[in-house]
Amino acid sequence: MDHVLLFDFDGVIADSLEIYYAAYTAVCSEMGYKRINSREVFLKMLEGNPFRQMLWSGFPLFRLRRIAHTFEPRIREAQRRIHPFKDMPEIVTELAAKFPLYIVTSNTSDAVEQFLERYEIRNVRGVLGSDVDTRKTRKIRRVARLNPHARLHFVSDTKGDLLEARRAKADPIAVCWGYHAHETLAQAKPSFMAETPGQLRAHLLELSA
Repeated sequence: MDHVLLFDFDGVIADSLEIYYAAYTAVCSEMGYKRINSREVFLKMLEGNPFRQMLWSGFPLFRLRRIAHTFEPRIREAQRRIHPFKDMPEIVTELAAKFPLYIVTSNTSDAVEQFLERYEIRNVRGVLGSDVDTRKTRKIRRVARLNPHARLHFVSDTKGDLLEARRAKADPIAVCWGYHAHETLAQAKPSFMAETPGQLRAHLLELSA
């Protein structure tokens, strides 16, 4: 069987948690949104689709739009300060030479493509960012249509992404160095949990054995 790898970006390849959280809490403070201004809430939103999570919690749509409008330029500035996790550029480049590898992310495609170029991450087949679709299930299915006879494996660091992968019939694989802790990731019942990039590399290379 052929195999296709799908990688989340933030928290898997890019070490962005602290930088994004600092931007998030600054915006919440400036706008007076104390109810959602905590690390716990920030991470809790990533247990599902963040937009839907906030709506379900009773946060008004017009306020979400205000946050997004204010947050966007902060994120663009923050992206210039984000670095990859150790060994991940080499691992992604190696895996992408052996398997079709796509990045499926809530970040923007151009920001990810610039990061890949800056850190010389090669061979990636494509980037599907928020500008392509806001739902990761739909982006996973899009890749599935391009590779109809392949088994898809989605690598992520958040419970919400792993659940979306399962809904899209992709194999959910968790990494424990990103946004969500081991215990939270385990709730999504991933097929494999990698504690280190080396473990992830070894597990995925076994697919070609």
